[in-house]
Amino acid sequence: MAKQAQSVQIEGCWISLILRVAMASLFAAAAIPKFAGGLDHVVTQFQSMFENTWLPLSLVTLYARVIPWIEILIPIWLLSGWRLRTAWFVTAGVLVSLAFGMIVTAQGAVAANNFFYVTMACAGLYFSQFDRWNHGE
Repeated sequence: MAKQAQSVQIEGCWISLILRVAMASLFAAAAIPKFAGGLDHVVTQFQSMFENTWLPLSLVTLYARVIPWIEILIPIWLLSGWRLRTAWFVTAGVLVSLAFGMIVTAQGAVAANNFFYVTMACAGLYFSQFDRWNHGE
């Protein structure tokens, strides 16, 4: 029984690490082009996507200015292992906000994909209890 529990612990640890790396690469891949293309371009792109929605332009603009920074900080946070449970909650929250935006713009298929990533974040939260490289919680 103890050997089986140890095996679960080891497997859970590796699953947690794989989920952290996968999610970090996803967010880094989303953030890097935003910085490369210029943050003003990101704002313009978001404003045009949401111009015919009920969301206030000032909120869309604020979100467009903040999201690239969040998308670059999440990979660093997840890979560092610092306060990992909190990192996964924040990651899931950001993913839900992105899915919400896609729902508002009537892009249901993109929103559905985002909810798959929310599920990954929930799995990361669950497996973080086994993570040996977790710091601060």
